[in-house]
Formats: sequence, structure tokens, C-alpha cells
Amino acid sequence: MTTRGRRYGGADAAQRRDRRRSDLIAAGLELFGTEGFATVSVKRICDHAGLTQRYFYESFEDRFALLAAVYEDCVATARAATIGAGAPFVGGSGGAVSEGESAKSVGILATDAEAVARAALGAFIGTLADQPRRARVMLVEVVGVNPALERLRLTAIHGWADLILELALGERSAARPQRLAAIGLVGAVTQLLVDWYTSTAGEFAPGDATDADLFELDAILDVSVELFVAAYQRLLG
Repeated sequence: MTTRGRRYGGADAAQRRDRRRSDLIAAGLELFGTEGFATVSVKRICDHAGLTQRYFYESFEDRFALLAAVYEDCVATARAATIGAGAPFVGGSGGAVSEGESAKSVGILATDAEAVARAALGAFIGTLADQPRRARVMLVEVVGVNPALERLRLTAIHGWADLILELALGERSAARPQRLAAIGLVGAVTQLLVDWYTSTAGEFAPGDATDADLFELDAILDVSVELFVAAYQRLLG
């Protein structure tokens, strides 16, 4: 017979374990997002979460596994905001869907391309601007740490590309040029945001392109919208 263990404070053992894991992710976000992954020890994370190291290893094999979980949480937060902003445009408005087609199957209308790009990209960029700890983790701390995290990061990039294709095409299959265009758009926006974050955080070395005004977020949003609309008109629509 299986048992779920005793209940403390109204929570069973599994619920308490999940709560501790969430507390460790929150601590990782705070510390990795302010001090950087390389400088933060397991003990610091546990002290910040108010837990012993025993409970850290209950949920995570090592700091790299925690960073992966923090990164996945950051991606999920940004993705939810992006989907929420883009969802009202799927299938267009005013019933402009052909008989036999659902709104989901056709994606956005050509007339909505600029509006949906501005709404979705604005939500994504706004999430990073409003939550700089998430921005640091997503754009800086997770890059080049180890092969497993690089695979996770590349998987996320392709997940963003899939989202672009879903918005643009609905359930229609993407041709190779369309998929390559979507991946390229993700790469372009990501690099612009990396430059924004590192320039505003003062992390460029002397002699680099340090003009923070160049990477102002409204300008990045405007350029990104233009890139998305052009790609939609030429390849994705």
C-alpha cells in the first residue's frame, strides 16, 4: 500500500516538496539574476530560500540543474505573456475565415500582421524590461554554461520559432524557408536584447559599441516589428 505521508500545515509530503522546489527556484532567480550564476553557491541559495542543503539536493542534482529550472521558468513566464498578447489576433476578427477553416487553422490575417507583431513582441520585451532578473538569466547567465544548458537554450529558441509559425500559419505546415525565417527572427530579436541588456548594465568592454541610446527598447521594438512584418509578407503569410 502506498502512502502520501503525514500532513503538516495542511500540506502533504509531495506538496511540501513542490513548495520547497518553488522556493529554491525563486531564490535562484533572485541570486542568479542579480549576482550571476558563477558567483552563487548552493549554500547561498539555500540560505536565501530558508532551507538546508539537504532540501536542495532533494530537488536538484547541482547548481546547473537549478539554473535550468530557473531558465525554464523565465521562458514560461515570457511565453505566457507573448501568447496572451497574440492570441486575440489568431484567425483575425470580423469572421474573415473561409468556410471549413477554424481560426486556429489559418493563423493571423495579413491585415493584422503589424498589430500582432507589435502586441506579441511588446509583451515579450516588456516582460524582460519589467523583470531584469529574468532578462539577465535568459539573455546572459544561461549562455555557454555547459552543453546541457546550451541544448535547453537552443530548444527554447526553436520553441519561440514554432510559436511564430503557429501565429502566422495556424495549423498549416511550414515550408523550409518559413521555418528558417522564424528561427532567424528569434535570433535577431535575441541579439538586439542581449545588446540592450549588456549596454544598460555597463557590461561592454571599453572600445565596444557602448552607445546605450542605440539599444533603446522602443527602437528595438520598432525594428523588430518591421522585421517580422517583412518576413510575414515575403515568407510567412
